[in-house]
Amino acid sequence: METETIITKFISEELLRGDGEISLEPNASLISTGILDSLGLLKLLLFIEERFNLKVRDGEVHPSNFETVNHIAAFIEAKQKSAAAE
Repeated sequence: METETIITKFISEELLRGDGEISLEPNASLISTGILDSLGLLKLLLFIEERFNLKVRDGEVHPSNFETVNHIAAFIEAKQKSAAAE
């Protein structure tokens, strides 16, 4: 399953509770729309670490990495490439 699809499914099911009224576009701001608040970010970080077997460092928790589904997917893919290169 593609990274964007996995992230979108998690956000829809866990943060939006399957709310069909909100369309989750890959480039829509999760922060400014209120979809991703501080608690939601913690849930998302735990999910990313467990699902993708990655460790997200404190310095990486920055709005630019978690603003949109596409940003989150790019962040995950960059971490995976970095981990594979080690």
